[in-house]
Amino acid sequence: MKPIEFLSPSQIQDLQVQEAQSDKEPKRTPEQIEAIYSSGTNILVSASAGSGKTFVMVQRILDQLHRGISIQQLFISTFTVKAATELKERLEKELEKSLKATKDEELKHHLAQQIAELPTSDIGTMDAFTQRLVSKYGYLLGLSPTFRILQSASEQSLLKNDCFEQVFEQFYEEQGPERLFSRLVKNFTGKGKSLAGFKDQVYALVDFLQSTADPLAWLEESFLKGYQDLDYDEALDQLAQEVKEQLFELESFLTFHLANEGQAFSGAKYQENVTAIQDLIARLNEKSSQEAIFEVLERVVLISRASGGRGLTITTRKEDLKELATAFNDERKERIEALRVAASQHYQLTYQIRFKDEPLPLLVLFRDFVQAFSIAYLERKKQENAFEFGDISHFAIQILEEFPHIRSLYQERYHEVMVDEYQDTNHTQERMLELLSNGHNRFMVGDIKQSIYRFRQADPQIFNDKFKAYQKEGADGKLILLKENFRSHVEVLEATNHVFERLMDEEVGEILYDQSHRLIAGNPEKKEPTPSYETEFLLYDGSQEVDETGEDEEQEGDSLSSGEVLLVIKEIIRLHNEEGVPFKDMTLLTASRTRNDKVLSAFEAYQIPIVADGGEENYLQSVEVMVLLDTLRTINNPLQDYPLVALMKSAMFEFDEDQLARLALQRGEGKKAENLYEKLQHALDQTGSAPQLIDGSLKEKLTRFMETLDAWRDYAQTNSLYDLLWRIYQDRHYYDYVGALPNGAQRQANLYALTLRANDFESSSFKGLPRFISMIDKILENQHDLANVAQAVPKDAVQLMTIHKSKGLEFPYVFILNTDKKFVGKELSTNAVISRKNGVGIKYIANLPVESDQAGLPESVRLVIETLPYQRNVEEIRLAALSEQMRLLYVAMTRAERKLYLVGKGRQDKLEERKWGASVNGRLSPALRKEINCFQDWLYAIQAVFAQQHLAYQTHFVTDQDLTPEQIGHLELKTSLPVDDLKDNRQSEEIRRALDVLESVDRLNTQYQAAIQLPSVRTPSQIKKFYEPIQDMEGVDLMEKADVPLPSFDFPTFGKEEAVTGAAVGSALHELMQRIPLTMMPTMESLAMVLKEVNASPAVKERIDLKKVLAFFQTDLGQLMLKEADKVHREAPFAMLKMDPTSGQDFVVRGILDGYLLLENRILLFDYKTDRYRNPQDMLDRYQAQLELYAEALRRSYGVDCIESYLILLGGEQLQVVSLADRKEQS
Repeated sequence: MKPIEFLSPSQIQDLQVQEAQSDKEPKRTPEQIEAIYSSGTNILVSASAGSGKTFVMVQRILDQLHRGISIQQLFISTFTVKAATELKERLEKELEKSLKATKDEELKHHLAQQIAELPTSDIGTMDAFTQRLVSKYGYLLGLSPTFRILQSASEQSLLKNDCFEQVFEQFYEEQGPERLFSRLVKNFTGKGKSLAGFKDQVYALVDFLQSTADPLAWLEESFLKGYQDLDYDEALDQLAQEVKEQLFELESFLTFHLANEGQAFSGAKYQENVTAIQDLIARLNEKSSQEAIFEVLERVVLISRASGGRGLTITTRKEDLKELATAFNDERKERIEALRVAASQHYQLTYQIRFKDEPLPLLVLFRDFVQAFSIAYLERKKQENAFEFGDISHFAIQILEEFPHIRSLYQERYHEVMVDEYQDTNHTQERMLELLSNGHNRFMVGDIKQSIYRFRQADPQIFNDKFKAYQKEGADGKLILLKENFRSHVEVLEATNHVFERLMDEEVGEILYDQSHRLIAGNPEKKEPTPSYETEFLLYDGSQEVDETGEDEEQEGDSLSSGEVLLVIKEIIRLHNEEGVPFKDMTLLTASRTRNDKVLSAFEAYQIPIVADGGEENYLQSVEVMVLLDTLRTINNPLQDYPLVALMKSAMFEFDEDQLARLALQRGEGKKAENLYEKLQHALDQTGSAPQLIDGSLKEKLTRFMETLDAWRDYAQTNSLYDLLWRIYQDRHYYDYVGALPNGAQRQANLYALTLRANDFESSSFKGLPRFISMIDKILENQHDLANVAQAVPKDAVQLMTIHKSKGLEFPYVFILNTDKKFVGKELSTNAVISRKNGVGIKYIANLPVESDQAGLPESVRLVIETLPYQRNVEEIRLAALSEQMRLLYVAMTRAERKLYLVGKGRQDKLEERKWGASVNGRLSPALRKEINCFQDWLYAIQAVFAQQHLAYQTHFVTDQDLTPEQIGHLELKTSLPVDDLKDNRQSEEIRRALDVLESVDRLNTQYQAAIQLPSVRTPSQIKKFYEPIQDMEGVDLMEKADVPLPSFDFPTFGKEEAVTGAAVGSALHELMQRIPLTMMPTMESLAMVLKEVNASPAVKERIDLKKVLAFFQTDLGQLMLKEADKVHREAPFAMLKMDPTSGQDFVVRGILDGYLLLENRILLFDYKTDRYRNPQDMLDRYQAQLELYAEALRRSYGVDCIESYLILLGGEQLQVVSLADRKEQS
């Protein structure tokens, strides 16, 4: 279609006026209109929380597409894959609306083309784009297009460690007689022999380098910057001037005191010291030398330490003078403390100057080592053809910089380069955006106040620099502010404004929270004040946290107390009972991803449904996975007693303490120490020291155990880890067993995740059970690369998640928990701190000579010196971290739609007594803001300092008397579930009853062990008679032990394609049917595009006949599914209790339905079959029992009697849809 011109500034102004005068609701704001239609220059949209930035971005893209721009001409970078998917879905939805609305055939064709091209458009993360670019042009750098991404932290660790050892040995062997490299290593490791300290510093620096646009250039140009321009004279002079001012102020304070309230204490001993200090300071004047100033400082500090530090303290027993004494003591203490800090700084400076030349040679060597390691590590990754995301980004930059014709291709292709969440951009990504843009076609959307990914090397200053630059005249870009918030009620917005107007400025916070950042209510329905929505600051002042915290936690004072949890529960019960607020509308936010056992157990006690966002546990540390890891350790080496005992005691074998004790006593003749495995062999051979303890039943049990273990060990020699794990699950029915325990679905998901981890491990360059176990042990030791496994969760439940996870989301009621938790500054506890601007700063360990007449004393001592660059970097990073915490609090507060609760704990008397200082320029003083290290103190300080102003949040202290069981109350649960919720609570009663039965099996077996010999979980052989008619791969998955033949060794089939199995085709077709969107009638083109997304080999995809799939949607059933798309349920899992007709006992059946259509008075059940057949009647005969089982599950779930069952047959010459009712009529 012909391109349509973009709007001019005057046309945009006309449109803004028209919109304001129109009757349509909701209206776009003038700023939104400007952001949607402006063009011809770089644009930065600073969009505050809830201001509709995603809406603006979607509308801008749509406007450009309607003007003839192709989606392929737009580069759109999102922060996450999920955001990209949602953006594509929104665009597709809007384009389909436009397609239906327009009558212009040319535009219709153009829009249809854009819909078709959406899946292949450049909408996605920068990582995904750079991977495509390097796959296409990596050959220019000698890279293979078949590279893979190193996503496993464990594999990265193994590769890193190999390279580190090689480079370390090289540097160690090549060092000269001055042993400079050994000194460098010792500087980071101390006296210990471990290299961990040095290695950690190297790895931290390499991780930092990945976020720079050119790592080697930064090392060369910026790494040593702090040590090359050092001016100690300036530092000394600055400190001397500060000390002189502090001394003069102290003198004035003491003089005023003696002349006034000090008269009441005339003759007191402290006044002698006060007079002595006055005399010392009187010697100084404006021209006094540094030496004189520091000498006076030293003597004043000395006097202040006299009499055990009480030389300047007023003590009195007179009640009427105590207030005067306290006022003097408090202010004097503050001034003297500042002088003591200055004296300490001067002391450090003298040693910094003395050893100023020694750190630089070490750092030059450190830089060379990191450079050599980086190159070696990259070469190793090239050998493995596996790279980290950072490597791929650097390759992409290198291609675009070194090959101008490639850069021109992209710059000419893209009409606009758009980026979402621009505040979270790092320097590598920024360089990519620069290279893809033509210099004046960038569109950047973000909010610096929501930049919370500094730990991922995001740099908010990239956004901030443009924010400032685009406000100046003649700038090469335009700044547009979106301030109106459409998400939250005015109470939430005012509370947020009142906090950050008094908290955040450029000195502490990196940005000035002024009118340009202030939140304004944009939703007319939420502008009117609602007193019940006023933000509450709830502080628990009780004894429960003291009783329940250990010494360490009590000392830190920032663990989540039971009292805080109870006050939240009390409010949730009130909201639910009195205001009818659903649980799903309430969310708990925490600052960090910690175990939340206390919250979960308390909510369970009050029967409040809650879903935790994975932070409470990781699957490698779950009990069921730990048992499997011990099983693998035993298979690898049965001579380890701990894993062997764990395996024997587990539910797989159930040896009790008495049996293990009997076995442990079977020592070999003449042997004092043996491992348990040898004793087991003695027990079997009856050659142990106490064979009489081994009765027949124990020997039989032990024989089965040893046979199983030997079989697993043999199997492990010739099979993959993945197959070994599934063999273990099947042999002992362990997968079924954990599924029958409480939270069984999660437990099974954890075991499944372990098999995937094993498969990923063997897909990498590392093989074998010993290395896998070593890798897992390393992961558990370092507490990294740990994840929880997703599972289905109840629909109506309170959510518990981290603030980071909540970003971009919104919730009606938000509780920010544990606001008293201290900010953690791990990066400041290391021996090296890196500044992007000033390079590295280190603690230097100097050898300080010691003169002594006594023999045997060391000639020198190790002195740790914080070098000047280190101190400057620490201050810079500390302020940056504080600013990040402010932004984290902003993100948390702006998640709330209706009401916000800020929850912490603290003693009311202590908080009221604390000195919070006075306001400075309408904010908390910079010194106080820098000193505070938790959200709660910021919030309380604002309340204390600005008590005379009407703030939009109020503090309430909650005591133990407020949290008695009677005060908390209990839930008034509804007698029946609403109809809408039935689908999420399907089978709940059946499952609960089934789990109760299975959970008691162990107890019953133990109780009646003499009478019966049944396994703890029923085996398939016991229920085979029932299952025989429905045993197919697509129905209920059954596992039955079979004799595994010895592996056969055939000649390799090099060059031959892998055979396409019917199961593979069936699996791929099921995935295709699951993915097909039901919003519109499919076409061969749309089906082909969906097929591309299916996870299957090309050979498998070729076997899928899309004509049959299309034909299905032309049948009555297919048409009904399209018409009632919102009532279609696909890939629906179910569980159901059944009775074995042979034994009369209950057991659980689990399976997955291909799909069903839930209509008002009937359910249409359908199942896809790809089996080859001649007569459809044979298929009905074969699958009748399976369909009846599925129908019974649906009947029990929904209480609907009318179930119509259909087989969709895709394995014949042509598609056929047959009904089970047809068979019944014929029979």
